[in-house]
Amino acid sequence: MRAELLARRREMTAQERSEAADAIALHTMTVPVIAQARRVACYLSMLSEPGTGPLIEQLLARGTEVIVPVTLPNRTLDWVSLDSDADPWGYRLGHDALYSCSAVIAPALAVDHAGHRLGRGAGYYDRALVSVRAPVCALVFTDELLSFVPHEPLDIPVQMAVTPGGLFRVPPARSTRAARPGRAGSNS
Repeated sequence: MRAELLARRREMTAQERSEAADAIALHTMTVPVIAQARRVACYLSMLSEPGTGPLIEQLLARGTEVIVPVTLPNRTLDWVSLDSDADPWGYRLGHDALYSCSAVIAPALAVDHAGHRLGRGAGYYDRALVSVRAPVCALVFTDELLSFVPHEPLDIPVQMAVTPGGLFRVPPARSTRAARPGRAGSNS
């Protein structure tokens, strides 16, 4: 499934990617918990991913602190702040920085209607999100919001997904995140 999704992404034109990134930013900024946040975790998108540049620009313009991941050799994530030029500030904030975020914007290859997120398979985000209480929002292209994606018990579900077509909120009864010990899920 990953190979098929990545192949479809490679077929997209630069124009399609740019339009998708603008639409995703517009829809994401309508989510109150994100639009009004003081700190949001987001990723710096790779070429094949839904673009985060316009979203990060809008968050920074509103005065929101944006923190982005740095991969560590032990297959975990640390976090650094971005400045208005989208350059990381010098020092690392530590993995606990996620606990002070109002929302986490996570990459995904696909998301299903139950909030299961299909990543690239390394588990970086699943490990980072294990105790995070902030809502997690995945960014995917429209055809990557699916009825089902393969998942494992340790995979951390998302509470919402944003596509160029709009916002999809995972119905609370379907989200398994709130039912896991030590967590509280939020859909706001």
